[in-house]
Amino acid sequence: MKIFAKENKKDNGNERYLKRRLLLVGMLIAIIFVLLALRLYYLMVVEGDYYNRIVLSQKQTSYTSEVIPSRRGDILDSDGNLLATSIKVYNLIIDPKVINSYKDNRFVNATIDALSDVYEYNRWELRDLIETKKDKAYVRYARQLSKEEKDKFEEYREKKNEEYRKLGVNDRISGVWFEEEYKRFYPNDNLASNVIGFVNNTGESVMGLERYYDTELSGLNGRKYGYLGDNFELESVQKPAVDGYNIVTTINTRMQKVCEEKLLAWATGEIGSKSASAIIMNPNNGEIYAMASTNGFNLNDPRDLTGIDEEYIKEVGKENIWFSRWKNNCVQDTFEPGSTAKVVTFSAAIDENLVGQDATFECKGFIELDDGEHKWRIRCNNRNGHGKLSLMETLTKSCNMSMAELGEMLGINSFVKYQKTFGFGEFTNIDLPNEADTSKFVYNEKNMGRTDLATNSFGQNFNCTMVQLAAAFSSAINGGKYYEPHLVKRIENTSGTYIKQIVKPVLRKTISESTSKYIREALFETVETGTGKFAQIRNRNIGGKTGTAEKLPRADKNYLVSFIGFDDKDSPNLVCYVVVDQPNLEGEEQASATFATTIFHDIMKEVLSGNE
Repeated sequence: MKIFAKENKKDNGNERYLKRRLLLVGMLIAIIFVLLALRLYYLMVVEGDYYNRIVLSQKQTSYTSEVIPSRRGDILDSDGNLLATSIKVYNLIIDPKVINSYKDNRFVNATIDALSDVYEYNRWELRDLIETKKDKAYVRYARQLSKEEKDKFEEYREKKNEEYRKLGVNDRISGVWFEEEYKRFYPNDNLASNVIGFVNNTGESVMGLERYYDTELSGLNGRKYGYLGDNFELESVQKPAVDGYNIVTTINTRMQKVCEEKLLAWATGEIGSKSASAIIMNPNNGEIYAMASTNGFNLNDPRDLTGIDEEYIKEVGKENIWFSRWKNNCVQDTFEPGSTAKVVTFSAAIDENLVGQDATFECKGFIELDDGEHKWRIRCNNRNGHGKLSLMETLTKSCNMSMAELGEMLGINSFVKYQKTFGFGEFTNIDLPNEADTSKFVYNEKNMGRTDLATNSFGQNFNCTMVQLAAAFSSAINGGKYYEPHLVKRIENTSGTYIKQIVKPVLRKTISESTSKYIREALFETVETGTGKFAQIRNRNIGGKTGTAEKLPRADKNYLVSFIGFDDKDSPNLVCYVVVDQPNLEGEEQASATFATTIFHDIMKEVLSGNE
C-alpha cells in the first residue's frame, strides 16, 4: 500500500510538469500569433500603400502597351477606282516567357507542333528560338499574314486545346498571338507604277504620289496602355488611331491603260528602243490623265527581277536596276527636245510682231555663223535645203534654218525671256518627287551666243523634261494660258468629305489668243501636209509637231525622237506627248520621228474612240 502511494505521488508530479509545459507552449504560440497579427496589421495598414504599389507596378510592367495602327489613305483615279489601298494583315507574335512558364514543358511541345502543323515552320528553329529567348515576352516571328492564315491557326488552337482537356493532359497551345497592322496593296499591279510609287515592307513610302503625299496619306497611330489610378487599380486607356486621308487623282485609268499597252507593243515589237514614254494631259487646266513609260514594274513586288540575266544583275547591281525601273522618265529625265520646241520660237516671233503671216523664208540647207572665235556651219534637217517657204511652212516642214532666222529676229534677250515664260529651265512644280532641275541646262542672257541662239531656236543645245514641254505646248495651243501640271485634284477624309479641292489657276500668260489660234492652224497643217502625217486620225482635226534630237556625245549617232499633238484644232481638250529614246537601230536609222508619231496615232485613236 505504501509503495502504491509513492507511485501515485510521482504521477501527479509528472502531470503538473506536463501541464506547465503545455501552458508555456500555448503562451509562446499565442505570443507568436500576436506578433504575426501585429506584423500583418503593420503591413496592411501602415505599409499597405507601399506594397500595393509594388504589386501593381509589377502587374503594370507585365501589361504591355499596344500600338493601334492607323490605316493609310487610299489613292483613287479620277472616277473613284482604287489605285492603292491598305488591307489589314497580322504579325505572328511568339511569347517564349509564357511558353516556358512550366517546368514540365506543357506549352512548349504543343505550341511548336501547332505552328509547324499550321504554317509548316521549322520545328528545330522554333525550339531554338523559344529556348534562347526564354526571357522575352515579344518576338515577331512572321509578318503580314492574311486574315485567313490567322483564323486558321486560331481555329486549330481552339480545337486542339479542347482535345487536350478531354484527354486530361496538361499540354496546351499558348504564348502565340497576332498583332494587327496594314499592308499596302495595289489592285492593278503595274498600272501607273512610276506615278503611284509604293510603300515598302517597313512602311516607308518610295517614289511617286505615295512619297509626295506621304503626310496626307499616313495618318497617326493610336495606342492602348495601362496606368495606376488613384485607387491603385490598373486602368486601361486607349488613344484611337487617326486614319490617313484619301487622295483622288486626275489619272484616267482607261487612258493610262491605253498608253501602257501601246508603249508595250512598241517595246516588244520589231524595233523597240532603250525606253519610250507618254503623257496625256488636259491643256486647259494642267490635269495629267496618263503618264507611262516602258520601265514600269509590279507595285506589289517592286524588287522582283525575274527574267533579268543574272550576269547583268551582278554587273549593274540590283539597286541601280531598281532605280532605273522605279524612276519616272517623264519627270526625272532631261533631254534635248528637238523640233517640238520650235513651237516656242515660232510663237514668240509672231507674238512679238516680228513677222507677218505673209512673210517668206529661204532655206539653202545651212547657215554660217561667226561667234567671234569660231565659224560654224549649222545644217538644216533637209541637207539640200527647203527652198522658199511661207511662215506656216517653216513649222509644217520643220525647217531649222528658218527657225534660226526667227531666233535671230527675236534676239538673245527676248528669246531667253520667252523660254523662261514657257517654263524651260524652271520647275513645273508637278506633285511628284525628284523633278529634274534643268536650270543648268538652259542659257541665260549672259552666256548665250549667236550659235547658241540659233541651235536653241530649233530645239537643240538645251535640255528639258517631258512634263516641261507638255506644259509649254499646252500653253501654246490653249490661248496662251500656262497651267501648273498636276496629278491630284482633291483630298478627302475617310467619309468622303472634301478636305482640299485642288484647282490650279493660270500662272501666267505666254502668248496672245490670236497667236495661239494661228499656232493651232499651223500644227494642224503639220499633220495634214507636213512632217506629222502619220498622226492623222480619220474624222479628227489632229494637230502636232515631230521632234528629232541627236544625243550627246554627237559622235555616237544616237537619237531621241518624239511627237506632241492635240485632238482638235478648234477646241483642244487633250495633249499627248510621246518620246522614244534611242530606237534599236544603227546610227541615223534611229532618227525617224515616225516611230513616236505612230505610237501617238495608236494611243489617240483608241483614246478618242472611247470618248465618243
